[in-house]
Amino acid sequence: MANYPTVVEVAAVLVLLHGPNGHEILINPAAVASMHSAIEGKSNELVTDDARCIINTNDGKFVSVVETCKTVRELFRQKEE
Repeated sequence: MANYPTVVEVAAVLVLLHGPNGHEILINPAAVASMHSAIEGKSNELVTDDARCIINTNDGKFVSVVETCKTVRELFRQKEE
């Protein structure tokens, strides 16, 4: 039996978002477990007031972004198409 090389193609879909301090954050939509919108006018001790959406990832981490969760969902949807 001949030994043929195995070819594996891997593609990651990444969406560009922005942290409260302006830095760019690349998020893989497949790694997102949940998203929570910041409540306007209510202070949150865990994140800065500039964060509009908190993204929880499958590995237990969270990312704060200035985009709204509605915007993030739309960006994820666009990447699926």
